[in-house]
Amino acid sequence: MDTVARWMRTYGPVCGEGEELDLYNWSIEEGDEVRELAEREHPQWQGRSLHRDLIGIHVREAQEAVTTWLACQRKGGLDALIEPDITEENLAQVREQDPEIQDLDSLRELELWERLEQLKKSLHAALGSFSVGVGSLTDRRPTIYSVAYLQMYNHIAENAVVRECASETCRRAFVRQRGRAEYGQNRTSGIKYCTRECARAQAQRELRRRRKQTPPAEPRHAESASEG
Repeated sequence: MDTVARWMRTYGPVCGEGEELDLYNWSIEEGDEVRELAEREHPQWQGRSLHRDLIGIHVREAQEAVTTWLACQRKGGLDALIEPDITEENLAQVREQDPEIQDLDSLRELELWERLEQLKKSLHAALGSFSVGVGSLTDRRPTIYSVAYLQMYNHIAENAVVRECASETCRRAFVRQRGRAEYGQNRTSGIKYCTRECARAQAQRELRRRRKQTPPAEPRHAESASEG
């Protein structure tokens, strides 16, 4: 919550509230809970408050969407993502609601469809603030949540290449390297690290390893300049 409060102080509200929630399913699955949470405490921005659980719902929704999108960038990634859920136990639970799901292959197709639908609906709901219309974005009050989805949408639209940071202590997924921008642009090709800091830290680690592997040089003894 300290991080969320810092976001709000810097950028504005994390998510909408009341009828302006950014979630696609708020009125169906968690409607009553969300409406109640939207009226409670923590953290505040310009006199407005958002309950921590309401923020948690938005964060989980975004994490699910990002996880699905990143999996789609890897060959077989989406199949690998859902595979832990393809079990006989889950099949039995699903069949109670949908008898047409008869086997694990049918369950796998259902899980794939639901993952992609969740991504699509999350994007659609969060991007509502950015639809074409008269007036500025200030009038539409975009939230941090909706702006994050806008960034993901831009990556999808430009068919961006998602890389994994080569720093062994980072491994974060990224599209553009930060920290070396000129004229407001960031590099997207010929890069291995998400930031200059990661590149520098990895270079220092590899240098220390090379130094450890190199045996120390034999000491040189000065020869006597004169005899006797």
